[in-house]
This record gives sequence, C-alpha cells and structure tokens, in this order.
Amino acid sequence: MKTRLLVLILLMACRPATIPPAAADRPDEKTAVEAVLRQWYVAINTHDSAGVAAPLLPAFFIFEDTTRIERDDLIQAIVGGFKAGSQTAEMSAFRTEVRGNVAWTSFRNDEVWTPTTGKPDSLHFLESVVFEKQNGRWMIERYHATKINRTLTP
Repeated sequence: MKTRLLVLILLMACRPATIPPAAADRPDEKTAVEAVLRQWYVAINTHDSAGVAAPLLPAFFIFEDTTRIERDDLIQAIVGGFKAGSQTAEMSAFRTEVRGNVAWTSFRNDEVWTPTTGKPDSLHFLESVVFEKQNGRWMIERYHATKINRTLTP
C-alpha cells in the first residue's frame, strides 16, 4: 500500500503543468496586447517621450534588421528624431498569442516618415514582439523588425 501511495505521489508531482488558455479563448487579452503597440506608435507620432518609454521593460531591446538596439538608446533615438519629423504606423495582419503572463505577436507594419522638410517616405516591415504582463499591464520585452525589400506574395 505504501508503495502504491508513493508511486501516486510521484506521478502527481511529475505531471505536466496546465497550459493557460490560448489567445483565441481570451480575446480581451489579445486586444490589450495589440493596444500597447498601437498606443506606443501614437506616442511616437505625437512626440510623447514619456509614452515612448512607458511600455518598454528595463531589459528591452530591439533587432532592427541585423542591428541590436538597447532600450535607452532606442528611446534617445526616437525622442532625438522628434524635431526631424513625424512617423505614423498602419499595423495589420496580427497573429497574437497569450499564455499566462507572456504574449507574442507578429504583424505587418506600414509606416510613413514625414520629415519637417522634404517628401514623406513609406517604409514596410514585418515585426514580432514579445510581451510580459507585470502589475496588470502588458509591457514590451523584445522586438524584432525586418524591412520588406521586395514584394510579398500571399
């Protein structure tokens, strides 16, 4: 009897953890994750330096194509560019997943950079972002943006 009880206890201790529900089961969380990105780009467009820094975790970094940029360097570059012009972003085709306090999304980002002097420039990216939920807020942990240099076929 003791052997059976010991085996049962060991089996229970070794069972896999329950996986949190998928994003499809939690549309409110998917919407919240995507809203963080949309608000971040609004902050960039409206030259809101506090809004640019707010959703980025201390360990944040971005890969812009093949260049790694640390959190503070990215904030400095964005805020330093406010005088040079403004940027808008049209994000689409989100593929967002939420697992507990971690989420990730991939999407297309069509941006327009409008310099204070000169013509607007259209830029197109494929991007992926990793989030962590801290104190009830989704925060950006990692970011990867790759510029589209060719026509994509569906």
